[in-house]
Amino acid sequence: MRNESVAILDIRSNEVSFLIGARGVNNTFVFKGMQTEKYNGYSLEKGFTDKESFQRAVERCVSLIQKNYEGAIREIFVGVPSGNVTVLTKGHMKSYSYKRKISLQDIDALYESGLNELMASGKYIRRSSMYFTLGDNRKYFTKEDLCGISTTMLKGGLCYYFTTEEFYDSVEEALKPLGFTTINYIPSTLAQTTYLFPRERREGYVFLLDIGFYTSSITVLYGNGIVHEETYDNGIAFILKTLKEAFGINDSVAMEMLLAANISCGPIKEDESWTSVNIGEKYLVEEINNAITFALSKLCEKVAAFFNKYYEDKNILGFETGSISITGEGVGMIKGVGEYVSKHVGMLPEVVTPDLPYYDKPMFSSRIALLDMALSDKEKKKWVNKIFECLGGNKKW
Repeated sequence: MRNESVAILDIRSNEVSFLIGARGVNNTFVFKGMQTEKYNGYSLEKGFTDKESFQRAVERCVSLIQKNYEGAIREIFVGVPSGNVTVLTKGHMKSYSYKRKISLQDIDALYESGLNELMASGKYIRRSSMYFTLGDNRKYFTKEDLCGISTTMLKGGLCYYFTTEEFYDSVEEALKPLGFTTINYIPSTLAQTTYLFPRERREGYVFLLDIGFYTSSITVLYGNGIVHEETYDNGIAFILKTLKEAFGINDSVAMEMLLAANISCGPIKEDESWTSVNIGEKYLVEEINNAITFALSKLCEKVAAFFNKYYEDKNILGFETGSISITGEGVGMIKGVGEYVSKHVGMLPEVVTPDLPYYDKPMFSSRIALLDMALSDKEKKKWVNKIFECLGGNKKW
């Protein structure tokens, strides 16, 4: 049977990537087109800096891939950046008057009942669970683990995801004119954490720091649900701005300086210097590193404050032996970032990337994770619809 392809739009804080892919063998993917374009970016404070710039970038990506793709593309899965996602968690329970075997319909009913009790603004885009339990204190981490077990009570630690009206409208305006009739939304960090970490690892807390260009996010996942998440206007751009102001240089020299630096290196000689290829000027390595670490410390301070806010009693989560996983464009551009973050949050650093040839780089984490989740959604939808067809009905996914 031919593997079905899906179309993905991965939206990062300064670029968009459009790709079409299908599942390959041995947990690989078959790519049928991929294009990335820069745009003017977005921030938490201002949203899209230039909405037209974003829409033009999306149009260029899609148009270039469609030219060489045989077949019509009508459905697309869009990755929603963490800054445009609100996560609401809820412990919810349904009890039954007699013992019954749990079915997928019972789990759907639990989700729907919990959603109806929430007061939330924005567009509802997805749901997931941290865990389920049947009242016996045993935790089940997938729906499949529950089905067929007899019980009088079903409980769940549920997560509901919403996106902002502004983001939703901007994406719809960009994609509808391009012929997409079905637009699905996936929280990017949810896709990343469930793809980058195996199931056994997710049966405890995992911590993911995604360092992007304009924004960075810290995400805590348990099971298959995001427990807490925050996003900050601290990324690569903030470091470049600090370098420009410190040395009076332009964008290209600041980027050259950042890519050449290594903030994890040992002792530096007082007179050790670095020379810019672009302009031929010399700068002291110590001063360069000081500027980079000063900017990076602002992000680390916010991450540390996040942990103090939500997890003041660190012994509960095993912080002393735990690790913080890091991904995103910043990992490849800031040499030594893992060690520096580790010192500030007191956790061992771990760089996480897709386990794929060529795409095993932090900058590809979000787009590969989105592809994996979109394909899983597609497969589950077909499976559920087949079951309902056999029962003589239709299931609205």
